[in-house]
Amino acid sequence: MTIWDVTPTRPRTVPRLRTVPVAIYGNRWCGITQLIRRALDRAGIGYDYVDLDEHPSVHSRLEALTRGRLRTPIVHIDGEWLMEPSLRQVQAVLARHGVRL
Repeated sequence: MTIWDVTPTRPRTVPRLRTVPVAIYGNRWCGITQLIRRALDRAGIGYDYVDLDEHPSVHSRLEALTRGRLRTPIVHIDGEWLMEPSLRQVQAVLARHGVRL
Protein backbone atom coordinates (compact mmCIF):
# COMPACT_ATOMS: atom_id res chain seq x y z
CA MET A 1 0.00 0.00 0.00
CA THR A 2 1.30 3.42 -0.85
CA ILE A 3 1.41 6.22 1.67
CA TRP A 4 -1.45 8.03 -0.07
CA ASP A 5 -5.01 7.05 -0.87
CA VAL A 6 -4.53 5.65 -4.34
CA THR A 7 -4.89 2.10 -5.50
CA PRO A 8 -1.55 1.03 -6.93
CA THR A 9 -1.13 -1.43 -9.74
CA ARG A 10 0.10 -4.74 -8.39
CA PRO A 11 2.80 -6.54 -10.34
CA ARG A 12 2.40 -10.24 -10.95
CA THR A 13 2.98 -12.34 -7.85
CA VAL A 14 6.47 -13.74 -7.56
CA PRO A 15 7.79 -15.59 -4.48
CA ARG A 16 9.99 -13.33 -2.37
CA LEU A 17 12.84 -14.22 -0.04
CA ARG A 18 12.80 -11.05 2.09
CA THR A 19 10.31 -8.25 2.07
CA VAL A 20 10.68 -4.54 2.49
CA PRO A 21 7.99 -1.95 1.64
CA VAL A 22 8.70 -0.48 -1.80
CA ALA A 23 6.56 1.96 -3.78
CA ILE A 24 7.39 3.38 -7.19
CA TYR A 25 5.79 6.59 -8.46
CA GLY A 26 6.34 7.02 -12.16
CA ASN A 27 4.94 6.85 -15.67
CA ARG A 28 4.56 4.09 -18.25
CA TRP A 29 6.54 6.20 -20.72
CA CYS A 30 9.50 6.73 -18.32
CA GLY A 31 12.35 4.40 -19.24
CA ILE A 32 14.04 4.54 -15.83
CA THR A 33 10.76 3.75 -14.07
CA GLN A 34 10.24 0.71 -16.25
CA LEU A 35 13.88 -0.40 -15.87
CA ILE A 36 13.55 -0.38 -12.06
CA ARG A 37 10.18 -2.18 -12.21
CA ARG A 38 11.58 -4.93 -14.47
CA ALA A 39 14.60 -5.41 -12.19
CA LEU A 40 12.35 -5.75 -9.13
CA ASP A 41 10.07 -8.16 -11.01
CA ARG A 42 13.01 -10.34 -12.07
CA ALA A 43 14.35 -10.40 -8.49
CA GLY A 44 10.93 -11.29 -7.09
CA ILE A 45 10.76 -8.15 -4.97
CA GLY A 46 7.20 -6.98 -4.46
CA TYR A 47 6.32 -3.32 -4.80
CA ASP A 48 3.42 -0.95 -5.26
CA TYR A 49 3.36 1.05 -8.47
CA VAL A 50 1.50 4.34 -8.89
CA ASP A 51 1.22 5.60 -12.46
CA LEU A 52 1.22 9.37 -12.14
CA ASP A 53 -0.71 9.76 -15.39
CA GLU A 54 -3.57 7.79 -13.83
CA HIS A 55 -3.32 9.44 -10.39
CA PRO A 56 -2.71 13.17 -10.92
CA SER A 57 -3.88 13.89 -7.35
CA VAL A 58 -0.55 12.54 -6.12
CA HIS A 59 1.43 15.18 -8.07
CA SER A 60 1.07 17.97 -5.51
CA ARG A 61 2.14 15.71 -2.65
CA LEU A 62 5.20 14.53 -4.51
CA GLU A 63 6.03 18.08 -5.59
CA ALA A 64 6.11 19.04 -1.90
CA LEU A 65 8.77 16.37 -1.36
CA THR A 66 10.79 17.45 -4.38
CA ARG A 67 10.54 21.22 -3.78
CA GLY A 68 8.33 21.65 -6.83
CA ARG A 69 10.49 19.65 -9.22
CA LEU A 70 8.50 16.52 -9.96
CA ARG A 71 10.75 14.17 -11.89
CA THR A 72 10.24 10.46 -12.20
CA PRO A 73 10.68 7.95 -10.91
CA ILE A 74 10.32 8.55 -7.22
CA VAL A 75 10.98 5.41 -5.21
CA HIS A 76 9.99 4.95 -1.57
CA ILE A 77 11.83 2.12 0.20
CA ASP A 78 10.97 1.52 3.84
CA GLY A 79 10.93 5.21 4.76
CA GLU A 80 13.64 6.39 2.36
CA TRP A 81 12.75 8.59 -0.63
CA LEU A 82 14.82 8.36 -3.80
CA MET A 83 14.28 11.04 -6.45
CA GLU A 84 15.21 9.98 -9.98
CA PRO A 85 17.38 7.13 -8.73
CA SER A 86 19.55 4.96 -10.88
CA LEU A 87 19.17 1.21 -10.63
CA ARG A 88 22.41 1.13 -8.63
CA GLN A 89 21.00 3.58 -6.08
CA VAL A 90 17.90 1.41 -5.66
CA GLN A 91 20.14 -1.66 -5.28
CA ALA A 92 22.21 0.09 -2.59
CA VAL A 93 19.18 1.08 -0.52
CA LEU A 94 17.66 -2.39 -0.82
CA ALA A 95 21.00 -3.91 0.22
CA ARG A 96 21.01 -1.74 3.37
CA HIS A 97 17.65 -3.34 4.17
CA GLY A 98 18.96 -6.85 3.55
CA VAL A 99 17.37 -7.33 0.12
CA ARG A 100 19.45 -8.27 -2.92
CA LEU A 101 18.44 -7.03 -6.33
